Amino acid sequence: MKSNTLTLSQAHKIYTGDSMGMFALKLSAGGILMYSATILTFFIIMLLSEGNVSDAMKQLSGTALINTFLTMDAGIVLMITGLVHYDKQLPGGKYFRTVKGGFDTYRKMKNASLIARVIALISIMLVGAVFDRMGLFKLAYGTSDVIYIGAFLLISIGLVNFMNLIKNPAVRGFTTPFIIFAAGLPGVVLPNISDGNIYVALAVAVTAVPLILISQKVMLNDYKKRKWSK
Repeated sequence: MKSNTLTLSQAHKIYTGDSMGMFALKLSAGGILMYSATILTFFIIMLLSEGNVSDAMKQLSGTALINTFLTMDAGIVLMITGLVHYDKQLPGGKYFRTVKGGFDTYRKMKNASLIARVIALISIMLVGAVFDRMGLFKLAYGTSDVIYIGAFLLISIGLVNFMNLIKNPAVRGFTTPFIIFAAGLPGVVLPNISDGNIYVALAVAVTAVPLILISQKVMLNDYKKRKWSK
């Protein structure tokens, strides 16, 4: 007997046209390309300044710049996708209130989006680690830096959910980038303080999991109460 219940991926496809897996792939590719383009841009600037490839790579490798690029580019992907909603007054908003499952379908779509964002974050961090291991653009503390940055950006996912509780869209859009940057900054700074010890980062990552789950539930409940039927 065929089930009438939509999966997370099916619900996501109704809203966006992409399955959860395809959305995760697009987010990952976008973040990786953004990170690569940022590094390439600054590499070219260094190359013009230093005059040779080896010196230009040395100037970038092992500096806070590489860590900052990884944090900001991954953070931008998480921020943009985390702020997307389908309010009733927006184009298509009324239609989405009539789709199969109603708000439960919307909830599944947002949960699918959340999973895709976490997958994208892991993918971008892995590419940063690969660049480091290959010696292309090394991080100061290697894989430890990636773990720190990823852990604090996980915290930012939960914080973006809470930012959605802000009623004014202009205030929400203006303040969220600063929250993302503030959440990600410790991931850049703390490896130097802890000498690359990953235990603090792992503790942050563990803390991020309940924060994400709680913030997702709070955000969805708030959306249902304030915006779904209004």
